[in-house]
Amino acid sequence: MNNKLGNYIVNLRNKKMNKISSRQVAKLLDITPQYMCDIENGSRIPSAQLLDKIVKVFKLKDEEKNKLYDYAATSSKNNKVPADIANFIINNDEAKIVIRQMMNEQNMGGGINL
Repeated sequence: MNNKLGNYIVNLRNKKMNKISSRQVAKLLDITPQYMCDIENGSRIPSAQLLDKIVKVFKLKDEEKNKLYDYAATSSKNNKVPADIANFIINNDEAKIVIRQMMNEQNMGGGINL
């Protein structure tokens, strides 16, 4: 498993949280210090709910949030769709229609018109 997510979270913690300890961040996120350590070491991937908490606690900007979700998705063995995108699609019928149109166009060799 790659550890881009863990490294990114450590960098965010040092940059945005004034280098507070992972133990202190774990307390803010309401998780165990061991779980936080596992995330930062790349042995566990946070749930979508925990990613949302990280976004709020770290007060991430859109670009930082997007990177966080993308790294979490690619850290999985199965390369999952980023949680924020999956949740949006699940709750948005129009998004499903547009994505299926894009898939059909791509399968037919056409370009994608947005």
